[in-house]
Amino acid sequence: KSCENYLKVLLAADSAAKKMTTHTEADGEVAALRARFDKVKAVAEAWVKKVDTLVKEWVLLDNTVVELNSWVAKDKSAEGENQFSLEKMESTLGELKNIFKEKEKLVENL
Repeated sequence: KSCENYLKVLLAADSAAKKMTTHTEADGEVAALRARFDKVKAVAEAWVKKVDTLVKEWVLLDNTVVELNSWVAKDKSAEGENQFSLEKMESTLGELKNIFKEKEKLVENL
């Protein structure tokens, strides 16, 4: 959001520079600042995308762990011992492994 505010200031400076009779120096400065702004904005957008992906993976991991804990607690309370489905548990553990692998790749890319 603040990047967009700086862009407005930069564009206003550009229009003011064009109203001057000798504005070659100002034009050069505005062009350099615009190029710098574009690079910074691209990097910021890339980081936001990476962080969003990382947050989504953490939420997925948290939801899976909560679901796994609820299964274990429910099965313990219902039968007095662990009677939950081994296949379901193995698939959930496989899903957790995949989430951890994805998280590691995302952290390495940061």
